[in-house]
Amino acid sequence: MDSLKERFYRIYPDLKGNKAVESFMTQPEHQELLKEFLTSPSPSAEDCLNEAFKAHYFGIRFTSYVSSSLYFHSVNFDKKIRLHRGRQLLTLDQPLGGDEDGSFKDMIPDSGEHLTLPEQSLEDAISDDALLAAFIGLTDRQREILDLAYVKEMNDTEIASALGVSQQAVSKSHRNALTKLREQLQKGA
Repeated sequence: MDSLKERFYRIYPDLKGNKAVESFMTQPEHQELLKEFLTSPSPSAEDCLNEAFKAHYFGIRFTSYVSSSLYFHSVNFDKKIRLHRGRQLLTLDQPLGGDEDGSFKDMIPDSGEHLTLPEQSLEDAISDDALLAAFIGLTDRQREILDLAYVKEMNDTEIASALGVSQQAVSKSHRNALTKLREQLQKGA
């Protein structure tokens, strides 16, 4: 094969060192086409060799395109996910105050104890004075929605049906109540 390569490079010296040509010549079926072209040069042998090289070069370019496309799409996907996670922090993941204070989820006890809520109201179950004051500061409707959501474990649709209002109104009131509680706790921190 080395003598075939040498003969080829004597005819086409400007292709020596070309990585695409080198990789083309490593495949046995291409070596046969090259051998046929060099031993009995004819327009048909040259056309076969050219067509095989075009197909080989297209494969290299296509692989390179797909590889770089996958890379850039994965980078952009990662950016979107990070941006989304930064925008959509869970209530428990939000910081309490300063950088060193931690988050709401850090305040959850790690022991195997389960919080048992009384059947009547969240007000009876809240032991933190600041949280209790913030809870009492909510409207009657907001306290009722929080009681149904967390004591009775009802979803927004069930609460809406029980109160005779729309699910969207319950969802908005629930969200506003949690926001107000969070704001009051952050003011006190």
